[in-house]
Amino acid sequence: MSTSLIPLSRLHKSQHAIVKKIDESLLPHNVELTKGELERRILEIGIIEGIELKILHFGLINQDPIAIQLVHSGLTVAIRRNEAEIILVEQITGTNHAR
Repeated sequence: MSTSLIPLSRLHKSQHAIVKKIDESLLPHNVELTKGELERRILEIGIIEGIELKILHFGLINQDPIAIQLVHSGLTVAIRRNEAEIILVEQITGTNHAR
């Protein structure tokens, strides 16, 4: 079975996905952080490999920021769209989620 990884930023509202990889080299432009700093910040807010996420909402301007629910804890976090580009996920389809 082949899995296709996509950036978190490409998901739509209400879609669920599993975080598979965080790859800072995919950052679309320089955010003036030292190497590893953005990845560290993402990990600190609870977005880690293997966690299930749900897209809750997009901001009004350029759909930025993105509100994400960490399904296991119910915690909601917001990240910028360019930060979501470095979070590679596997979309979950055809499942029934109670939350």
